[in-house]
Amino acid sequence: MITQSSILSANIPAARRFGALALILLPLAGAPAFAGSLGEAVSSALAVAAEQARIAAIRGEGEAVRRQAGGLVAGDPALRVKHRSDRLTDDAGANEWEAMLDVPLWMPGQRDARQSVAAALGGQADGLASLLRWEMAGRVREAVWTATLAQGRLRQAEEAFASARALAATIDKRFAAGELARVDLLLARQETLEREAEQQAAQVEVETALTQYRSLTGQTALPKDPLEPLTDLETVPTDHPLLRDADGTLGVARAERTRTQRDRRGNPTLSLGGTRTQDGRGADAADAVQLEISIPFGLASQSAPALAAAERLYTERTTDLHRARLEAEQALAVARVSQRGVAEALAVAERRHTLAHEALDLVRRAFDLGESDLTALLQAEARAREASVALELRHLEQGRARARLNQALGVVPQ
Repeated sequence: MITQSSILSANIPAARRFGALALILLPLAGAPAFAGSLGEAVSSALAVAAEQARIAAIRGEGEAVRRQAGGLVAGDPALRVKHRSDRLTDDAGANEWEAMLDVPLWMPGQRDARQSVAAALGGQADGLASLLRWEMAGRVREAVWTATLAQGRLRQAEEAFASARALAATIDKRFAAGELARVDLLLARQETLEREAEQQAAQVEVETALTQYRSLTGQTALPKDPLEPLTDLETVPTDHPLLRDADGTLGVARAERTRTQRDRRGNPTLSLGGTRTQDGRGADAADAVQLEISIPFGLASQSAPALAAAERLYTERTTDLHRARLEAEQALAVARVSQRGVAEALAVAERRHTLAHEALDLVRRAFDLGESDLTALLQAEARAREASVALELRHLEQGRARARLNQALGVVPQ
């Protein structure tokens, strides 16, 4: 985290120092005193993305299917009214009224099939919720470590600028004493300006990274402890969010296939009603109760398209699950290779840092004794500076590699 003291240590003139401080603290304006956890940042980012409506829509669909399966009838009842009269023919006053209520009935297994669909939709909603949080965790992790790496580069740039200013001050004194030529003074001042430009570029990089993090999460402060614990999993777990989501979708396709099979014969219709018949004017009306039942044949040729479509969807979802498993395994393999590579790079950076600073100490002593020129000193400082930057970034990349490995393993911060 960038602090005021780290900026002031660069010995920047007052006006420029105030501007640099404002540039760094601008994205942190209004930030809470203590940053939250990585899990809280992920939850905040999900709220900003407003993707929870997708989960609610699936749950709503499942609840609607469950209510339908819990009903006493298989469809909407219908009222049929029929009237017959001889008014346009004999006009003898004969007429008949008929009223029937048509009630679709459940076939055996149809209600259970719909209950299974409702349960599968609930599982799909849970899988989608897990997937959305996992995907957002990956985006937040990358944003956090992008900002953290940018802050590391800024710290190194500040140290390099402070070192350049100190060297320039020394050169100025020795020039005034007549020990060094004016070209050395100009070279030192040029070096100072280059380091100042690098610091300003690093400040802009930090501001950009923090702005992107703020846009993603709605929070102004990075998590207080972005370094994640190591996960001892060796293979992709069965509850990996990618697999959970694909399995939930497959479960819905499986349940829909069963429902289609149960619905292939349609629904019988029970009709209840009555008739009132009058043979002529003045004749007594005769009332009767009427009961009908209609049973569909369920021809295979008529239900075949729906059955084939359900089978096709189930096959596609099975393939999606297999593809998701391969994708998760490949991502885990890449993350492990990357982690090993970062560890090896850190070992090299440590050796390089040690050698570069030993060489710098020797060249600096030689310069102080007048046995080496300023160009050699600046070259040694450049190599040492590059080694310091590389070492700090390799240390920070250890944390990013661990976060990426956890992401590949499906670990979601809570």
